[in-house]
Amino acid sequence: MIASKTLRSIVCIFSILAFGMAAQAQTTIRLASLSHNAVMQRMNQYHEAQKNLKALRAQYEAEAKRSEEDFQRKFVEFMDGQKDFPETILLKRQNELQNMLESNAKFRLKVQDLLAKAEKDLMNDVRAVLIEAVQAVAAEEGYTLVLNTDGDAVSYIADGIATDITDKVMRKLDISPVD
Repeated sequence: MIASKTLRSIVCIFSILAFGMAAQAQTTIRLASLSHNAVMQRMNQYHEAQKNLKALRAQYEAEAKRSEEDFQRKFVEFMDGQKDFPETILLKRQNELQNMLESNAKFRLKVQDLLAKAEKDLMNDVRAVLIEAVQAVAAEEGYTLVLNTDGDAVSYIADGIATDITDKVMRKLDISPVD
């Protein structure tokens, strides 16, 4: 999957370059590069998103713990009183416990999905801010194409072919450049 995405990215880049060269033979194609992840992890929006995710996880975990403690309490009560319960009450309590157990398991699965969606949504918002800054720097500096060096999408860039714009993007986002 990653190799296929990488191959598609490379083919797309070369297609754009070839088309650009053919269509604008007089125009110089200027390439830039940066690591989205390196910039993103220094963004205030990224840290705010991580803080929000941590708080959301804590809320879900607290609810899951409360449900599990409620189940354990009812299970202990059931075990303590089962010898004294009439059969109908015994069956009713067993069903209640079974339903609680299943409900807790469903809740855990649903929480995983909700957290994954929340993380995706929050990180998409952070990425949007980053992309906007990259586009602004590229436009200001006259770059034709900006390569994201994350995820092995670009494994090698020859010296002098692309300019690293990490510091410029960080300044655009009011982040102190890396020392």
